[in-house]
Amino acid sequence: MKIALNIYKFLPVKGGGEGYLSGLANRLAERGHEVHIFASEWENNNSRLYYHTIPVIRYPKVLKDVSFVINSWRRMSGQGFDIVQVVGRALGMNVFNPHCGVEKAWLKQDILSVSCPFYRFLKYITRFFSLRQNFILWLDRKQYTGKGVSRIIAISDMIKKDIIKYHNIDPQKIKVVYNGVDLQRFNPENKRKYRKVVRERLSLGEELVILYISNNFRLKGLLTLIKSLGELKKSRNDFKVLIIGRGRDSSYRKIAKRLNCLKNLIFLGHVNEIEKYYAASDIYVHPTFYDSCSLVVTESLASGLPVITTRYDGASGVIDNGIDGFVMGNPMDYESLAEKISLFFDEKFRMKASFAARKKAEKYPAEKNCEEIIEIYNEVVKDSIENSIARQYQTT
Repeated sequence: MKIALNIYKFLPVKGGGEGYLSGLANRLAERGHEVHIFASEWENNNSRLYYHTIPVIRYPKVLKDVSFVINSWRRMSGQGFDIVQVVGRALGMNVFNPHCGVEKAWLKQDILSVSCPFYRFLKYITRFFSLRQNFILWLDRKQYTGKGVSRIIAISDMIKKDIIKYHNIDPQKIKVVYNGVDLQRFNPENKRKYRKVVRERLSLGEELVILYISNNFRLKGLLTLIKSLGELKKSRNDFKVLIIGRGRDSSYRKIAKRLNCLKNLIFLGHVNEIEKYYAASDIYVHPTFYDSCSLVVTESLASGLPVITTRYDGASGVIDNGIDGFVMGNPMDYESLAEKISLFFDEKFRMKASFAARKKAEKYPAEKNCEEIIEIYNEVVKDSIENSIARQYQTT
């Protein structure tokens, strides 16, 4: 098949949706498909892929979005693609795979993640009158309801429910395919190779190490995590938290200092070879207000880390409460989070959950994800051929 994959930036090292799409593109190319990447910026990490630069107007931001949508459509049209798959903000596709989820659902949770009521109200007003935000909402609606969209691939059951709730889409049109994970790269065996080295470099001993990864500290619940650590600190001190990702951390440091847990935090910023930090950790905590399906959750499970996340994370759909992790109902409930974290100080419980976490991840290998995507592609191509024949029959 001749396949076009569209994303605003194709920079695999950033992880997330970009890392996922890179892996998918490589696996499709390995299977003999002709794969074209359409992006405003890209990293050429595979000579078997065809890269196309989409020109954009960088400023203001609304023109960046508009120009990418228009220029993507122009560049992809008329090239005879069997499949045009979009994962971000673009049009002209027959397969829509929204890795950012449903805009209205995200917007609601993003505003709720602002802890100060005044600033929460201000954010709501700003978004309500924002030209860019209103364009994105219009585009989001168009992407789900466009006549040319044959299949919508939801990356979690949560996202499927949101699509139906906010856009009233026929459930038969939506296929749920959870993200796959590289079971070789993310593996409990990494602990033998990296755990001691990384811990020594970070001056860690045998205390419980909690991992948190995000480039959006507010939306992904860092405040809730820090408050939960303040609760834990009242009775114990044998834990450390590794905080990985880009973000303004000054306000979080102040809160942690006030709660007497600043010395328990290690802010690492952006890191490479993230698998080494999974190996050095004991559990992963992700009290997010909204995530379509966190790749960090499946990577953690594959690395043998039990996970604590929230019901607003699509990846929570793969977690069995009390077995391989926990799912919180309220991303602001720091007391509940503290209680759940405290259970993992019990080594026997933690080891049992670690084993279950890896077994769960083994159900979602990256290869399985690719095969399920190809199966959907085949359905789309088959429908296209049948519709073409039907139109020819009607004209005669």
